[in-house]
Amino acid sequence: MPTITKTFTYTGTTQSLEIPAGTTSIDVHLWGGAGGGGGGDQAGGGRTGAAGHYVTATSVDISSSIGGILKVAVGGGGAGGTGGSSAGGGVNGKSLTGYSGGYGGTSGPQGSSGSGGAGGGATLVTIDGTEIAVAGGGGGGAGDGRNSQGSSGINTNNPVGDSPTTLGGNGGNHSGDGAGGGGGGGGDIGGHGGNGGSGDAGGTGGYSGANLVPGGGTGDNGSGSTPGGTGSAFYQSNLAVAGGGGTSGQNGLAVVVLNIGVQANYKVSGDWKTVNDIKYKVSGQWKNITAAYYKVSGTWKALFNSGVDFTSTAAGFGDNNGNTGGSSGGNPGSGGGGGGGGRVICTWLQNKGMFSAEDLAIDTKFSVKYLGRTLKIGYWFWAVPLVRYMTRADKENLWFGKLVIKVIRALAQARANELAYKSGHRKKRDILGIFTRLIGESFCFVVGLVVRPFVEHKFGKWLEIYDPDIN
Repeated sequence: MPTITKTFTYTGTTQSLEIPAGTTSIDVHLWGGAGGGGGGDQAGGGRTGAAGHYVTATSVDISSSIGGILKVAVGGGGAGGTGGSSAGGGVNGKSLTGYSGGYGGTSGPQGSSGSGGAGGGATLVTIDGTEIAVAGGGGGGAGDGRNSQGSSGINTNNPVGDSPTTLGGNGGNHSGDGAGGGGGGGGDIGGHGGNGGSGDAGGTGGYSGANLVPGGGTGDNGSGSTPGGTGSAFYQSNLAVAGGGGTSGQNGLAVVVLNIGVQANYKVSGDWKTVNDIKYKVSGQWKNITAAYYKVSGTWKALFNSGVDFTSTAAGFGDNNGNTGGSSGGNPGSGGGGGGGGRVICTWLQNKGMFSAEDLAIDTKFSVKYLGRTLKIGYWFWAVPLVRYMTRADKENLWFGKLVIKVIRALAQARANELAYKSGHRKKRDILGIFTRLIGESFCFVVGLVVRPFVEHKFGKWLEIYDPDIN
């Protein structure tokens, strides 16, 4: 039985073929795209993604699908995350539309945490739109925070809860100072996205996409960043290997072997030759007869076909985002001190270019030395939710929120000017700064007296670096 082997690497396109006469079955050897690694922060360089999955099967019967469209899509590796304020998560690994991975979650707008790595795209074979085999894409690794590392991409599947069910979920973003979650991998069932960090901590890795294994075949999810199927004769170096901290996952691969049942031969000088085509003439032009058949006991058998030629197209390939449904992506992270030692508002303004690094340093040094624990806790209690609102207002261009930011900026700058005077860095006092300190610090102290017994434990990490009483 003649066989035709076709090997497909990632090209950002689908490969299509009208199944030729005489094809009895196919063998498939598939590797999904791997997940990207998360971005880093002080706790580490970011977590690794999960490897692309491996699916293999031989003699998959497609004899009833002659003339149907066989389509092959190879999944791309998810991009790695980065570090910094509002660092964008990794871009998803692409595949056939609906089978791509999810984006990595962004890091918080405060501080300098790591964003999540993206999920890899699935590698799959379909006939007339029906799945024949699917190798899931690997989940993306989470970003690291200041206070803790995140977790790596997860090799197993936790299903997305929204349509399309095959599209990987996006990793959870962070709204304060902390890391983003890893994106889920695409698959027969897409992988759920990982969560953003709690406070200035690492996020959680995304889940990988699920496999579809034909009858008699096998699947291997791999282990950590290493894919299954490395012992296959079709495996190529670094194929489907997950990305480390901040690096992209490797692309997948598809090998399809078509098993052709019958062929016609003729003898020339004692040697058998294969009949590859037959032509006929119409109006002086030779035309190809694409297939020939003969009848045996009332059943038509293929005598030959005119070859196996796949066509490539970008249409129907790729997704601009992962699954954004409410139960598909990771939970958003919040909290965190902004990487500036707990100066939540001032750090946010400095990250937005509205507050100088020199003023932030003076403000931080003064506050650490002279402000008590109760006042600090009272400040964090209301300032963290305010910064979340400022972040949303800035992103969505809310007119009232923009006004709030302008007022907060003016008050923060006036207080910074007064602190610079008190610290000997400025010769002139700031009248507005005097009133801002008097009213603001008194308010924070009163709030702290009320809430400290209930919320002090939430700010333990900040107090370790920001409270002279415990240093």
